[in-house]
Amino acid sequence: MKKILSFIFAVALGATVTVATFPVGSAFAADDGCSNTFIGLRPWYMGLAKKADGTCIIKTPTEVGSEAKFVWTIILNISADLSLLVGYAALIFVIYGGFKYILSTGEPGKVATAKMIITNALIGLVIAILATVIVNTILAVLGGSASGG
Repeated sequence: MKKILSFIFAVALGATVTVATFPVGSAFAADDGCSNTFIGLRPWYMGLAKKADGTCIIKTPTEVGSEAKFVWTIILNISADLSLLVGYAALIFVIYGGFKYILSTGEPGKVATAKMIITNALIGLVIAILATVIVNTILAVLGGSASGG
């Protein structure tokens, strides 16, 4: 019975996270028309692509201005995706800790474990949010697309 409930919980949690994070409409599309996001994750080339004759072409480093800016834009795009994935994982752990807290039936050991999971997940969530803000700020300073849309 416990395995069946765990499976149902995992499927429901996966469906909830997927539905809650899927971009809706064109509000999340980048201005260049080439850098569409998937569940909030930006492509590595965001801010480096341009649309020409209906196709998207990644600019060469000389068109961007310098090789360093080109490379740092790619690194920061990947870093933003990693911090977003960490944020998703932290959110899943907050939900998991909440369920463990609810199902602890008042046993002190289980309650303490659930509180520790929730506390650590919230700390991780704050760190992930700060990391995303820092990466987006650096991208904005470099002149790339900071918001993904």
